[in-house]
Amino acid sequence: MMKFEGGNIFSITFSNQDSLLEIADKLLENNESNLKLMSRMPPRRLLEHIDISKIDLYWLTERDTEYTMPPNLESINREIISSKNDDETIIIIDGFEWLIDLHGKENILNFINDVSDNLHGSNVRVIFPIDELSFDSVWISRMKKIVRHIKLDTPVSNFEKFEEVVEISTPKDSPKEQMEFDLGVDGAPRLSILSRLPQTGFTQALLVKRILQWRRMGLDVSELEPALNYDTNKSYELYCLIEEKVRRVVDLENYLYQNSHEIDSSELSTALFRIKQLTGIEELEKKYYSN
Repeated sequence: MMKFEGGNIFSITFSNQDSLLEIADKLLENNESNLKLMSRMPPRRLLEHIDISKIDLYWLTERDTEYTMPPNLESINREIISSKNDDETIIIIDGFEWLIDLHGKENILNFINDVSDNLHGSNVRVIFPIDELSFDSVWISRMKKIVRHIKLDTPVSNFEKFEEVVEISTPKDSPKEQMEFDLGVDGAPRLSILSRLPQTGFTQALLVKRILQWRRMGLDVSELEPALNYDTNKSYELYCLIEEKVRRVVDLENYLYQNSHEIDSSELSTALFRIKQLTGIEELEKKYYSN
């Protein structure tokens, strides 16, 4: 167990907006720290869930009205730095995925690094609620080298102590090599293995997110779409079948790129296309692995 200490950045996994607001509400009840919330949600919507009179609210928007803050990283960082002179302070920054869409993954990592440096020795704690299924596992691993990812032992009731989740990642390539292959020779994203969805807690909403993640990689996972109309057990069975195919094509793609100097460019393009279609996997495995 570790303490929820000042001068640190934390990430908390949440499943939807309601659970995020529950976190904020419980912090108001159980903590004597000042609470600041930076959110994409306008104040009128937050009023339905929490008492905004007890918090410092910053609506991340380009509008120039009460409570607003432009959603640029400089403004957010400036407010965090100014909080260092306050008493015990907790800052929740909502809309993490949206900020990444606006500024890019690398800029967000640099921003988190800067915030971490600025918080050192202060009484400020910054929380990034995130939905890990929205990101690839490599990027999440890089982020967790900077922040402390916490998992509450019980429903949100006490933030004084938490269990820190440490995930050990053993990618085939070093971080530097992984960065070099973010895009393939065809300009499409390189494939990556995402964490397997456990059967416990498996839902249609999680399945939809996973389908979207695979589509962003350029994979044709239309074979999985009927699972959206199945019962949970049958849906999970089909998901596992497709997930295994994805793992096999990720290995195939890695092999092709590692040996691309020995493969004709036309043959390489054809193989990569078939991989993204999840077709001819056994044929490709026999052709390349047998050599």
